[in-house]
Amino acid sequence: MATVPKYLQGQDLEVTVRRLIDDYDELYWAVAWGSMSSLAKHLLNNFAKVKRFAIGTHFHQTDPDLLDALRDVPGARVVPNSSDGTFHPKIYLFRTASKFALVLGSPNFTRAGFGRNQEAALYIEGDISDALYGDVFHAVESAWNESKSISEDFLRAYRLKHQATQAARADLEKDLPINMPTGDSEYRNLLDDDWAIFIGRVKSDPHHDVEGRVSIMDHARVWFSQTPRFMDMTEGQRKAIAGTYARNEIKPAEVLDLDWAWFGSMVGAGVFKGMVKSQPEGLSAALDFIPRSGSVSERDFDRFKSRFLQSFEDAERGGGLATASRLLALKRPDYFVCVDSANKDKLSEAIGVKKAHLTIDNYWTLVIRPLLCSPWWNSERPVDDLEGRIWDSRMAFIDAFCYER
Repeated sequence: MATVPKYLQGQDLEVTVRRLIDDYDELYWAVAWGSMSSLAKHLLNNFAKVKRFAIGTHFHQTDPDLLDALRDVPGARVVPNSSDGTFHPKIYLFRTASKFALVLGSPNFTRAGFGRNQEAALYIEGDISDALYGDVFHAVESAWNESKSISEDFLRAYRLKHQATQAARADLEKDLPINMPTGDSEYRNLLDDDWAIFIGRVKSDPHHDVEGRVSIMDHARVWFSQTPRFMDMTEGQRKAIAGTYARNEIKPAEVLDLDWAWFGSMVGAGVFKGMVKSQPEGLSAALDFIPRSGSVSERDFDRFKSRFLQSFEDAERGGGLATASRLLALKRPDYFVCVDSANKDKLSEAIGVKKAHLTIDNYWTLVIRPLLCSPWWNSERPVDDLEGRIWDSRMAFIDAFCYER
């Protein structure tokens, strides 16, 4: 007959499971995820005891190094990510002759699950004639029978997927700071709006020509495609990208006669203006960290920021958020919006952040990351030509309605 369950948490979890691995002859486990921890190494040292071990890979959470090590364990199999539903059990069943022990609860077989996480589990001992043992054993057996061997081809493909989604998993582990704007903010629903409302605001821009704005972004995209490095562009193209043209300044033939001050005028940023014209190497090296297509990560931005600020180390004035975000917005307008004196008041209100807190150091955390959660940003690209082109530059187009003269 089974004993009264004992509640386990904290260090008791690992201590108990480690002891049971030593004390019992057979192990029957089914867990959602695992990692190469000290407890995993202890299990691998006792691999002959593993009779059934079904381990999941949904969301690519399981460490491929652990799967690689488990390939030498005959009783270990993997539940592919393609399986219906999410494989999510945490069953640790132990048996010796007619006796069993069971740890059943929330901890995955990971370093965090048996370490820093706040987990909870029940520990039970009993005879294998108990109904509980039969139910749990059959659950593990069923999961194992539906699992697959850990082949070399599976592991190679899984390792690639695990690496490709590493940044996303790390991002999900962080607390995402989303501040709600006050009720009197002009655009207090910017974080909640769908595409229809967003595009309506963009098209109602009272100060600028929407087609002209789109043309600016189209040309910038073509320039970065034809000449990926900012420093290799013509001086005229660099000035256009950087927003350092005065409104009535004559432009060379390769630069469309548009108001390149839209999306943030940097004509008054003297040091930055001089770098764009004569010393673009540092700015170019910073922009190289931002990919021309695909997703942009916080790490990409951090590397850009570090190199951008380094470019101003010997200058009389340093680089700031306005000049940095202008360059970012013109290279990747789908991910970045220029934040300058013309739109800072309305934008800070819309995202619930004090204007003084909008700095280059907080730009990704307080501005970009929350806006990436917005329905309008995550919408599908519209079929309509103009709307589709605006969608391609949708983050930068916040300037169209947050702009103030």
